[in-house]
Amino acid sequence: MKSKKFKLLAAVITSFSIFAAACSSSSSNTDSQNGGEKEGNTAKEETVTLKVATYFANTSQTYKFVTEPWMDKVTELTEGKVQFDVYPGEQLGKAHDMINLTKDGVTDISVYPANYFADTMPLSNTLAGMPELSINSDQGTKAYYDLVQQNETVLETDFLKNGVRPLTFNVSPTYEIWTTGKEIRVPSDLKGLKVRTPGGVANEFYEYMGVVPVATSHSEVYEALEKGVIEALSGSSVSVDSNGTTELLKYAVTPHIGTAINCLVINEKVWQGLSEDVQKAMIEAGEEIAQQAVKYDEDTETINKEFIETDGVFAELTEEEQAEWKKVSEEFTQTWLKEHQSDGHPYEEVMNMYKENLEKYKQ
Repeated sequence: MKSKKFKLLAAVITSFSIFAAACSSSSSNTDSQNGGEKEGNTAKEETVTLKVATYFANTSQTYKFVTEPWMDKVTELTEGKVQFDVYPGEQLGKAHDMINLTKDGVTDISVYPANYFADTMPLSNTLAGMPELSINSDQGTKAYYDLVQQNETVLETDFLKNGVRPLTFNVSPTYEIWTTGKEIRVPSDLKGLKVRTPGGVANEFYEYMGVVPVATSHSEVYEALEKGVIEALSGSSVSVDSNGTTELLKYAVTPHIGTAINCLVINEKVWQGLSEDVQKAMIEAGEEIAQQAVKYDEDTETINKEFIETDGVFAELTEEEQAEWKKVSEEFTQTWLKEHQSDGHPYEEVMNMYKENLEKYKQ
């Protein structure tokens, strides 16, 4: 009897062991499958895709020399971990809306000029619009890049308060005056002329010289010239080439009236959500791009040469004519700084720091 009971118990134990082993095997396979799914999900999570919006076409110099190489460098440094979906040429919104589009998360990253944002970027807007500061893109870009690293007020006021963080910059070649049918040689020649101006402080300078400023976006300049809405425009050689207006223009004069300070920025919340290695890669890429602005200056020389070869005329100013531009520039700058002392922004302090940086990179 005991033998039968033992045999029965042994059979039960054996059956249970086989069942348990089967369950264990099934659980192991499931865990393995789940583990594989988790690993797959982790791989997917590691790939970060960010939206990038620009106000210029993907054929422009700012795309070619700033936006694209910065993205490529970030992707390279992160070994493909960071990818970008790009929306050039105001596909996600107008240039004047780029700060809000980035702050509100419509895009993760954008490139826009400080010139368009007098209220939200008061310090950088002032530097962009003031005459007779930078000489070329290489000098201006390096000086401004250093300024943002050095001056917390610029970083906080012009960027962080707007919900964005700067990653790199480009200060364009200086803005000149381009006309369709009238040669400009001295400031008084501009009186009463309808000129497309970049906005902000630059508008005030042109008004100071008797100009009628006209607000026109970069993409609308060609049509405005063609239809006579404007008779002249303020812009760099690079900008008039990128919007195709060189074929409509006849004369140019080069008194260095401001620049475009293009800022490549990221939504601050998106930035804080990125891993440290991605943040480091973006900063490193930004530093590298800021050191390559000389490419703009090389392009400027090529564009100016082509303009002359197609019967365009650059005014060769006498010393007396150059002195008139310098005089009106200095008068305006001092008047403007005095009038804005009570605004609550350290305009003069920031400008002096920028000038020191410019002097350091003067060639």
